[in-house]
Amino acid sequence: MRRLTSFLGGISLLLLPLGGGYFDDGFATLLTPPNPPFPPATAQDSLLFVEKQKIATAQTGLPQQALAIAQSFLGAPYTHGTLDKNAEEQLVVNLRQLDCWTFVENSVAIAQAGTGDFEAYQQELQKLRYWGGTINGFGSRLHYFTGWIMQAEKYHYLRDITAELGGVRYQKKFHYISARPTKYPKVSDKAVLRAIQAAEDRLNAHPWHFIPKSKVAAIESRIQEGDIILLCSAKADLDIAHEGFAVKKNGRIYLLHASSLQGRVMLSREPLPEYMAKQRGQSGIMVVRLGRE
Repeated sequence: MRRLTSFLGGISLLLLPLGGGYFDDGFATLLTPPNPPFPPATAQDSLLFVEKQKIATAQTGLPQQALAIAQSFLGAPYTHGTLDKNAEEQLVVNLRQLDCWTFVENSVAIAQAGTGDFEAYQQELQKLRYWGGTINGFGSRLHYFTGWIMQAEKYHYLRDITAELGGVRYQKKFHYISARPTKYPKVSDKAVLRAIQAAEDRLNAHPWHFIPKSKVAAIESRIQEGDIILLCSAKADLDIAHEGFAVKKNGRIYLLHASSLQGRVMLSREPLPEYMAKQRGQSGIMVVRLGRE
């Protein structure tokens, strides 16, 4: 996973700076002007959206819809850095090339848009990709996947069920981006750095849980098809290394994901516990479930 993420917490009146705007210390009420119109989409992306929307509307329920869309991406090429090609931050739509994050994100956004038009999908994508759904520079984009989960949970699109599955406390602090400003050139801007650090602080105040890789087999039967599986990073200051969807096959759970090693969207060759056992850079998993129960 190349794109990293950031922030959210409980409700209060404290205002925190974020790249020129302000979020309240809860669900991101941004005090900045509305965003300009969405950039025009390519004809290919527009057609792909219509195709995948038809696939989604043939299903019932957000988990089933998102998974059906995700499965329709099988074989799509993996491409890194599609969100970082513009000098100015703007909503990027690319359904032709995906990384592990945009694969999950686009599948959920299209499903969440329902029978709406392309702009409705863009609105959902922006809500999932930027704090408070408002674009205000690089610092307003979610850069840690745990932040993506927090924001989607605030929208009631999903819930983190890791603790319910027996997860233990995830005892680490996330500082990967702020600690490596040379790796992320835009973080050299002091306002952006402050926004990233504020996001990291918010994530670090949240009680995260994870399931160590040695315990994944014990909870495999409780994972449902369509759940989003987050693979936790073994690095000391990074939250998530990879993500994908749970697919049930012959009674076992497999990972549907955009693989950088294989260069495409694919289903793991082995069930999740066996797959995880071979991942040296990943310490365990988190599990989130789409929809409200």
